[in-house]
Amino acid sequence: MIHLPPAALVLLIGASGSGKSTFASRHFDADAVVSSDRLRGLVAGDESDQRATDAA
Repeated sequence: MIHLPPAALVLLIGASGSGKSTFASRHFDADAVVSSDRLRGLVAGDESDQRATDAA
C-alpha cells in the first residue's frame, strides 16, 4: 500500500517498457495521471511519435 499526502506529486522515471504506465494505472485514478504518451497522442495522433514530445 502506498500512503501519500493529499497534495503529493509522484514522478515515475524509468526505461521505456519498464512498467511505469502499468504501475500508474494500477495505483492511481486515471484522472490523476499525466502521461506524456497520452499527450503525444493528443498532439500528433500517435502516442509513440517522439517528434511531438516538445509540443506535448
